[in-house]
Amino acid sequence: MAEIKQTLSRLTASQLIALADNQAQLMAPTAPAAPPIPNMAAVIGELVTAHDAAKAASDAYEQAKAALASLKTARDGAVDTLRAKVGDVAVKARSESGGDGGMMQAAGYQLASTTSVAAGPLTQPQNLAVTAGDMDGTLDASCDPAAGAKTYDWQMTTADAVNGPYATVSQTTSSSTALTGLTSGQRVWVRVRAVGTTGPGPWSDPATKIVP
Repeated sequence: MAEIKQTLSRLTASQLIALADNQAQLMAPTAPAAPPIPNMAAVIGELVTAHDAAKAASDAYEQAKAALASLKTARDGAVDTLRAKVGDVAVKARSESGGDGGMMQAAGYQLASTTSVAAGPLTQPQNLAVTAGDMDGTLDASCDPAAGAKTYDWQMTTADAVNGPYATVSQTTSSSTALTGLTSGQRVWVRVRAVGTTGPGPWSDPATKIVP
């Protein structure tokens, strides 16, 4: 007896909906054509109902995702404007206070340390986490800030967690990054290292995630 080969867990929502639609059309053809397999009408009716519900939910999600993308762009622009304005106010506050630390602290500012610290070797970044991004095909990665780090190198592989090969996908000044343009359903491994005035430190242990 022949077996049916299926890998349903690997299909995206759109692929699964298309598969169900194709099966329904083939197994419940328009009369007078006969279905290829008898006694399937009831279960095909249930398949059509599930297909229609999944398609409606998927269409609603795609519409919401498109709206979310524009909202995210608007948010990022507003936050960038706010960040620049906060910096402008800090410059003005320092100027008007004449550099008086007490006045600036009273206004809520944290003063930069003037103590000189010798640069030492960077340590391995800790607590690397990779999570699903706001949209399909994206991931967010972050780790604890490394003392002495000026920038961070982010690398990714889809092959092997230990041997890679890894490719650099992002370089940031913060201990977080967004990975975009990925293939949904694919497992990836991510690692990060801190870079300081003495050069790069060791790579973190890799973290893995299946791309949404």
